[in-house]
Amino acid sequence: MNFKHLAVAAAVSTATFSGSALAQLSGNVGVVSEYMFRGFAQSNGAAVQGGLDYAADSGFYVGTWASTINFASATGSGAEVDVYAGFGGEAGSVSYDIGAIYYWYAEEDEPGPQDPSLNTIETYGSLGFGPFTLGAYVAFGDYFGAVNPDGTDADGAYGISGALSLPLSELMSFDAMVALHDGEGNEAFTPDGDGYIEYNIGVSAALENGFGMGFGLVATDIDDDDPKLVISGSYGFDL
Repeated sequence: MNFKHLAVAAAVSTATFSGSALAQLSGNVGVVSEYMFRGFAQSNGAAVQGGLDYAADSGFYVGTWASTINFASATGSGAEVDVYAGFGGEAGSVSYDIGAIYYWYAEEDEPGPQDPSLNTIETYGSLGFGPFTLGAYVAFGDYFGAVNPDGTDADGAYGISGALSLPLSELMSFDAMVALHDGEGNEAFTPDGDGYIEYNIGVSAALENGFGMGFGLVATDIDDDDPKLVISGSYGFDL
């Protein structure tokens, strides 16, 4: 579930989509001390991640991203694979991005019932104003295998977020994000059955040779949910 759309470097497990001024094919590989997604741990330890992206000069992009995982509801699957496409660009001083993503888990191909399915599809969008970014996502149907208290499948979820990224030097930046996650799917993952707020804060560094690293704290307002330190290292390259 890395995405992804408004993630701050502190969340480390997310990837940001945007249009490109020049058509290009690029790749990325990395490792994180914990794969976090919307405030929840996905790997229960270090995770290896990587992806490929194609961005056209029109603003259209398409890509795929994968991560190792290890959580109870994904028994039998050691990986998550995301496939996404969208369109991004700028209108004056405002940047924009809109697209859709499909989260796929290998255990869906194993024998036996898979209800509700872990596989999830959602749409997303964002608007950027200088160092500020506002974003939102809406998921449809099964939401990562979430189940309501009455045993029925939890259908759909949504979220809104605000992010800030400020340069500290030529190489480093300070990143912060706050997001509200709600809807049946998100409510099913909390002890009290309510939506919740996620907080990310940290610093990241990107070198000209493509290497990068980040340190951040990820927390939620869920009772007894302690903040988690996430450390990441990555390498991006053109193909």
